Amino acid sequence: MRSMRVVLVSVALLSGGLLHAQEGVKFGLRLSPGIGFFGVDSSGRTSIKNLTSSGAFNIAGGLMLSFGFSDNVALILGLGMARGSGKITLKPDYGIVGRVGTNADTLYLRETGLTGESPISYRLTSLNVPVFIKLRTNPIAETPIRAKALLGGQVDLRIGSSTKSERRLVAESFIDEGVVRTSDHFGSFFAQLSAGAGVDVVLEGIGTIDFTILYNHGLTNFLNKDFKFEATVNNTTYTDLKPYEKLRGILSTLQFQLIFWFGE
Repeated sequence: MRSMRVVLVSVALLSGGLLHAQEGVKFGLRLSPGIGFFGVDSSGRTSIKNLTSSGAFNIAGGLMLSFGFSDNVALILGLGMARGSGKITLKPDYGIVGRVGTNADTLYLRETGLTGESPISYRLTSLNVPVFIKLRTNPIAETPIRAKALLGGQVDLRIGSSTKSERRLVAESFIDEGVVRTSDHFGSFFAQLSAGAGVDVVLEGIGTIDFTILYNHGLTNFLNKDFKFEATVNNTTYTDLKPYEKLRGILSTLQFQLIFWFGE
């Protein structure tokens, strides 16, 4: 349902841009490497004290269209691929709430033999749809340079994901050793609000180089709070273990966005 809404909104924006563009339509290619900031909060869960999180290198790229309303204002739409990642480090006293029989119980990682910190890398590949409003100045002095600002957002639909760990944690059905392709740990839809500033450099007769430093603030949960598994530890069977039920993982990025526009 969410995917359908994204498609409908994209089509509506595209149609509106085509109908109202006064300065023509430009085609471009985008490359956006960036730094990820992955933060986890607990929504009141005390065991968050035994968990830390961090971001990693991220990259996105694809095709772009610009619909100019004037020489200074444009609607920019894109479609491409993105690679995002984050890391969570679990400590021995981190507890996962589940059930033993009909009673609620908490499984602490120290009970599974964990004696030190254990990092887990979460990686996903997504279909990336950026939507921006671009506001730019007239040429600065007599140069081909224009200052500009971008406001908008990005939507991602997960198409691939994996976990990576140096050791198995609790059970194979939770975190297994090595790289494991899995969709269980992740949400399927992600959204970010975007704002940035940069410059356009017009290359007469060739095109435009568009550079922006862009901050994207995460709005949706990176983790799947409904993920659950079961495990037997010390002859006790735990069911409905939900490691992310009360966790919210937000992935934000600082991107260095470069677009080459075929047109001035």
